[in-house]
Amino acid sequence: MQKEFILKNFKDLQKAVSLLTGSIKKYKPYNSRIAYTPKQMEYYDALSFRFEKTVEVALYFFRTMETYLYSKESDTLRNRLLTMEKLSMVDSSEKWLEARLLRNKVAHAYLPAELKIMYAKIIDFSNFIIADFSRIKKYIRTL
Repeated sequence: MQKEFILKNFKDLQKAVSLLTGSIKKYKPYNSRIAYTPKQMEYYDALSFRFEKTVEVALYFFRTMETYLYSKESDTLRNRLLTMEKLSMVDSSEKWLEARLLRNKVAHAYLPAELKIMYAKIIDFSNFIIADFSRIKKYIRTL
C-alpha cells in the first residue's frame, strides 16, 4: 500500500472531521418537549449523518493504516483499535468501540426521549473524535 493512498484517506478523514466540527459548533441541546418541524430537524439529521460518516471514515482509515504499517489486518475491530492506541493515534480503543455502537444506534432512535440522549452522546463522542484527530494528524506527520 502506498503512502499516497494513506494521505488520500487522511484527507477524507480530515474533511469528515471538519464537517462534524462545524455541526457541533452550532449544537443546541435537543428538547424532547418540543415538536420539531421537519425543517428544524434538518440540523439534527445533518449532525447524525456527519457523526456516522466520521466514525466510518475513521475506522476505514485505521484499517488502511494498519495494512500500510504491518501488511495485514487485525481479525477484530477491537484489535485494530488497540493497535491504533499503542501507536498513540487514539486515546481509548474502548471509546471508539462505544462510538461505533452509537453510530449503529443512531438510525434506530425515533422517540423524543431517546433522541435527546442520543444527540448529547453524539456531541460527547464527537469531541472525543476531534481530540483524537489531532493525535492522528501528529502521527501522519511522522510518515
